Amino acid sequence: MKTNREYKRKFPWFSASLGVIALACVITLFVSGQLNAGRGDFGVFMTRMFNNVIQGQSPLAQSPVYHVNLADMGHEDGVVISGFPAYASARLPLVRDRETKALRLILSGEQDVSAQAVTALRVTVNGRRVIERVLAPGRREFRWVFDLTEEFAGASEAQVAFQLMGDLPEGLCHDQRSVGALIAFDGQSGVELELDGPIDSLRDVMALTPHRVKIATASREPSEGYLGLAIRLGARLTRAGYQVDMIDLDQAVESPNRDGLFLIASPERLRQYGFERLQSGAQAGTTLWQRKGKVVVALSDPERIETVRFLTSELLPIARADSVDPVLYTGVGQIGDRLSLTALNVDTDVQRVSDGREWRFDYDLAQLPGGRLPTHLQLDLRLPADADDVTNVAHVALNGALIDSQRLESGRVNTLRLELPSTLQKLHNTVSISLQRDHERGGCEINRQRYPVQLLESSSLFWDNDQFGAGFTSLPRAFANLVDVRMPAYMEPGEDLPAARLAANAIAAFVPATSQINFIFEESENGIAGPADRPFISIDTTPSNVSAPLRIYADRVVIESDGQGGVTDVRALSDLSVFQAVKTRTPQSDVAADANLPAPTAGLIVHAIDDAPVLGNAPLGQERVVIIPSPGEMVIPQGY
Repeated sequence: MKTNREYKRKFPWFSASLGVIALACVITLFVSGQLNAGRGDFGVFMTRMFNNVIQGQSPLAQSPVYHVNLADMGHEDGVVISGFPAYASARLPLVRDRETKALRLILSGEQDVSAQAVTALRVTVNGRRVIERVLAPGRREFRWVFDLTEEFAGASEAQVAFQLMGDLPEGLCHDQRSVGALIAFDGQSGVELELDGPIDSLRDVMALTPHRVKIATASREPSEGYLGLAIRLGARLTRAGYQVDMIDLDQAVESPNRDGLFLIASPERLRQYGFERLQSGAQAGTTLWQRKGKVVVALSDPERIETVRFLTSELLPIARADSVDPVLYTGVGQIGDRLSLTALNVDTDVQRVSDGREWRFDYDLAQLPGGRLPTHLQLDLRLPADADDVTNVAHVALNGALIDSQRLESGRVNTLRLELPSTLQKLHNTVSISLQRDHERGGCEINRQRYPVQLLESSSLFWDNDQFGAGFTSLPRAFANLVDVRMPAYMEPGEDLPAARLAANAIAAFVPATSQINFIFEESENGIAGPADRPFISIDTTPSNVSAPLRIYADRVVIESDGQGGVTDVRALSDLSVFQAVKTRTPQSDVAADANLPAPTAGLIVHAIDDAPVLGNAPLGQERVVIIPSPGEMVIPQGY
């Protein structure tokens, strides 16, 4: 039967109800952080958006957000772990004087896991477990986000530790267990801080200062003291592990990103460039200034060298205001004939190992007591009781050269006392200690249980006698008490900042921190200045009583024969730095007249050609002359 009556379609109330319920569940999961574990970009976005809606917060009025990543803290290539087991860690600073509204750990990178391996990753922050998951086989990129606000909002730092665990199947035998998985956390991995306002304390600004910093200063007018202050600060920051560059104030103003910037100028000059004090108050040695919302550290009194020492000291965490005014701070250097390895940041906690463990540490001669070369290394290793078929062996290398290898006894403390030859030591030294555990039988069927081992705190560097260096390694000891930094009184525009950067680098590498540094700006003629009678570092000049193997004339390098043969004259050079370890000479007529003349004075001559590179990790040792074409690379003229 047909009808003309139209049926009106009913509204689908049941389907709509299901949709509302599903939407409510999704929102609940986002808020609780369970959907995607709060670890994906979309999940974080939705969580932030929901919080803004329920709190009535406009996106334009959001709290300031700061990022601290691995690259900022010196891990420019990120952190890579591979094999079973594998460990790595990184320290990321947090702020103390602002309330942390949100704290997130962001890990990004790439993983490559064998299909035949069972692999698990564990990440902890300040000892608390954040994630422990089995990794799916294959190669893929990842980006994980973890909300740490409740657990670590009041912490002063985040010590992030990575541990890769796993095993291989019985059919795949490999002696080192170093195959199976690799995970690389890129340099952008780190923490994200959402604060209740901009950071406004000196210690927080310094804590978030990245690994690469720039020191900005104007020309040496009205006082040469500002250039000397910039050099002192650059040397201290370099010694503390920063990579330092020197720029003009004009460049600092033009730079869109002023993170990691230090200003060295008078308050009047800073105001001329558009900077203003963060807070009003009496002028102090170090204060915070701002420009267009960016907060930077400024030192504006060239006579207050105590502020430079304080900024790089262990007392910095007490600087809770926007300024600090130390009137006296000299610091205390290491004293005595023994230095514990704990002072060199060696991990002396109990370690659980299966096949072996490696400890590595670095030491710089300029940071050791009196700049002296250590004579011995004492290692105290506690080992557990082991099965009869286990052999424990320790291998020790200095700068890549094996200096000793000894078999250790299980169930006791083993003391190894090793000689550190002066011929193997350099300005910067690396020691590696490898513990190897071998099983005489069992092959790949052996038990992979881990056992506790410990490098004890009593392990130390020793100075049993006076061991003298040669060439560059002799200079830190010569500069231990006092050094004159001699610079030209006049430099062409564009020459002063490269020279200042090189001077700061030389001080950091050669001069102990407790030494008295005097700056002398002197007249010179054709690069020859007045005579030297005290230990010195001469920048772009040569004292008249010194015969340098290499002579530098603008962009020209001349090597004159000193009895070893060979004459060199190379011109039109650019972007080089030259370091020469020298000693003053006494005219023969004076020697004949007075047999009690003082011994020759040790010194360092540094020349900068154009935009001269710093030393970097160049392995300077007993050489007398090196040419640096790029940071970390050196060329040694034959015979020197």
